[in-house]
Amino acid sequence: MKYVIMSGKFESGNEEQQQGYKMLFGAENIQYFFDLYFHWYNLVHEMGHCIVEKQSAEFSKVDEEMYVNSLAVAYYRYMGEDEKLGQLKERLTNILNQVPAPMPEGEGFVDFYTRIWNTEAINNVMIYGYFQLRSVLEALKNEKDLDAVLKEIGVEIKASENLEKCTAEIKSDNAVHFLETARKNLISLGVEVPEIRLELVDNPMIQCAREE
Repeated sequence: MKYVIMSGKFESGNEEQQQGYKMLFGAENIQYFFDLYFHWYNLVHEMGHCIVEKQSAEFSKVDEEMYVNSLAVAYYRYMGEDEKLGQLKERLTNILNQVPAPMPEGEGFVDFYTRIWNTEAINNVMIYGYFQLRSVLEALKNEKDLDAVLKEIGVEIKASENLEKCTAEIKSDNAVHFLETARKNLISLGVEVPEIRLELVDNPMIQCAREE
């Protein structure tokens, strides 16, 4: 089974699309943060969905999103990328401190999104955006070890001396290097990762993984 990760570029988006991300993420250093989020972090997030399917792991939709965020954070922490994770955590914390939580008083984050997932409410941009950013921040705060995260889907991590840290500049042109490096590293650690290719597209609203 093969997969493609489709990832849009901020720099090629139209004015309305770019403004939408500025409203969501904040305008300061938006190009760098967009690429840090989507062309560095989110590539492993999307790969996580492919790994979950490969392992035939069963999750609810909400739990799977929470899981692949834990996997992405744990992988990058294992690779010693604490500085970039710290940048991500700081930016997301600042964003979510300024955005009102959509959950009714007394209802938890996971419970709320589990309840609305298959309803029209989840199609609201701000409600869905809050879920994605909050779930990434939760993973950053939890700091789970990669070993523990992989055990949740039945994978035993193995030691490897063949790991490579990708030091390329954070930008869309280097996204394929980040994806391929992460895939090779996870395979080296004993994870069955299916074949995945990256397709960069002009529309920055497109960020997903699908089976080919």
